Amino acid sequence: MSNQVQLLVTPTKALVDDKVDITVERLAPGQPVTLHARLVEGTARFQSYAHYRADDTGRVVVAKQPSLGGLYAGIEQMGLFWSMQPSPGQKPGLRLRKKDVSTPFLVEVSVHEGNVAVMGEKNLACLATKTIERWYLGDDVKRIPVKEGRVRGTLFLPPGKGPFAGVVDIFGSTGGLPEYRAALLASRGFAALALPYFGYDDLPENISDIDLDYFEEAVDWFLSLPNVRIRGVGVLATSYGGHLALCMAVYMNKVDAVAVIGSYTAVVGNPLPYKSKVLPCARFVLDQVIFTKEGFAYSGNLLEDTTKDPGRKACIQVEKTQCPIMFVAGEDDLNVKSVLYANQAIARMKDHGKTNYTLLSYPWAGHLIEPPYTPHCGVCYHAVYDKCVLMGGEPKGHAAAQEDSWHKILDFFRAHVGSSAHSKL
Repeated sequence: MSNQVQLLVTPTKALVDDKVDITVERLAPGQPVTLHARLVEGTARFQSYAHYRADDTGRVVVAKQPSLGGLYAGIEQMGLFWSMQPSPGQKPGLRLRKKDVSTPFLVEVSVHEGNVAVMGEKNLACLATKTIERWYLGDDVKRIPVKEGRVRGTLFLPPGKGPFAGVVDIFGSTGGLPEYRAALLASRGFAALALPYFGYDDLPENISDIDLDYFEEAVDWFLSLPNVRIRGVGVLATSYGGHLALCMAVYMNKVDAVAVIGSYTAVVGNPLPYKSKVLPCARFVLDQVIFTKEGFAYSGNLLEDTTKDPGRKACIQVEKTQCPIMFVAGEDDLNVKSVLYANQAIARMKDHGKTNYTLLSYPWAGHLIEPPYTPHCGVCYHAVYDKCVLMGGEPKGHAAAQEDSWHKILDFFRAHVGSSAHSKL
């Protein structure tokens, strides 16, 4: 029918860090509608909704018109994506993570009559609907499992022969092999190595059994590939992985640039063997963890004081590295005092006349700063604690941090990793 409501989405297939234009047409002037987005990933179900009112021409243009309510308000082109929450009935602490990058997130966007609350509703009358594919893995990006010596992981290569700037991607204390960020890095032009270090394949089962030599072996293997620029690699790391990345910057001259997100700046938890020495650590003080009345763990005070011995001796000597370091920190990080630790490291660099640092500090952002438009996760189940842990942040501010930091991280690695003057030809 000619007056049937139309939902227009451009593009319907894109990478997860691409923006999407959503427009509703053929409404009555001033007609109230609700836009609803749903996503299913395995057993996890997420959704969002927002209220709009059609303009005088009967259109809603999400990028230009304000949401009047729902899970966000104001003009937010990607609000339906970053404001997603676990659907009612899901377990507390659910975090949206892509486990199989060979498939997209499928986001179903629908239009409903009136300004209604739709969370948990299953059979609402629908005026129009579209399904959007959101990918981490771009067209023609190669995914190659890695089992070389001790090194385990997944290599992602962009289309073409290269050589490409190489980035090693490391996550934190949840272990295993997350691939989604490395896949997205490759989709943006980098050779990317998703590098697990415990809790995967035949790697150590416990985080306490790792050593820094493993990471050096991974860098050496990565740089031996003809697809990777020979001069050096970048390292992107989150949370517990951040202190490992900073150690790589200090002790390995093949590291060109490091970006750490929500990171400690001391060796933490356990001493870290490297070659013939053992790097001392700042211990975790478990009785400093505070539990809320809901049973959630606040672990911001978990680490012993790094301004006094013995914790001070564990501080990583970032002032000795020549490579640039980018610290990304949420000012409401309730899991790691990442702004405090970043500033401690920067102070040491300044004391030694160093200027090779950047601090991206974001108000209202929590611990899990992910690629753009990832739903905010303020409380996350953590297998190490077997508890839900407070991560901090609020959705809108956290979304702004994710979008801004991701593009700055990409530019940072483009500027500093694998100078073409030293590339393999």
